[in-house]
Amino acid sequence: MIEMEPVTTQQQPLRLSHPVILASGSPRRKELLGSLGLDFQIVVPNVDEEGFDLGHLPPADVVKFLARTKAQEVYKHHHQAYVIGSDTLVVINHEIFGKPKTKEDAFRMLKALQGNAHQVYTGIAIFSPDALPNVPPIACEALCTTVHMRALSDAEIHTYIATGEPMDKAGAYAIQGYGSTLIERIDGCYFNVVGMSLYLLDRLFAQLGQALLQNAPAQ
Repeated sequence: MIEMEPVTTQQQPLRLSHPVILASGSPRRKELLGSLGLDFQIVVPNVDEEGFDLGHLPPADVVKFLARTKAQEVYKHHHQAYVIGSDTLVVINHEIFGKPKTKEDAFRMLKALQGNAHQVYTGIAIFSPDALPNVPPIACEALCTTVHMRALSDAEIHTYIATGEPMDKAGAYAIQGYGSTLIERIDGCYFNVVGMSLYLLDRLFAQLGQALLQNAPAQ
């Protein structure tokens, strides 16, 4: 488990009743959480996502399991904090795409996705601090967004892979980067495709009695 520096914000920080920890090393999730002005720290969990046999589960259950596992790994050492875990998968024709292992793997994924609609599932789990009265110990849900990717030639796919952007992204593309030029439209939450739905995050915090908007500082 790798502990990192607290994340700072230029605006008046949003502070909840207890510290907030993001159990992820994802720059996208760090940026999304930071966009809310939330005062939080990052602790990267030591979880081998490939070590679980989850092929029998539907995608929504897979991302919920992995989000919960990541958060729980950090929560074991930080019982007095809200700990957020998240996981994202891309699904097309019942096949799950995680992060590509090689450029050839990225090409295979993008070749399958181009010209078709696919689903992006992101799960979020939040563990609540110990011993809070009348508060559930965990809130966990998944959200699905349908993404329509335009038709791509093999040359366009290779050009995109050469940017290096696909290699650490589920489904081998980043909707917020060069990959935005590949997407015709989406049905559902945009931030869910980036890596963490802020709508769902707020809903889960509300289940734990800490709705983010209601806790936002007055200007």
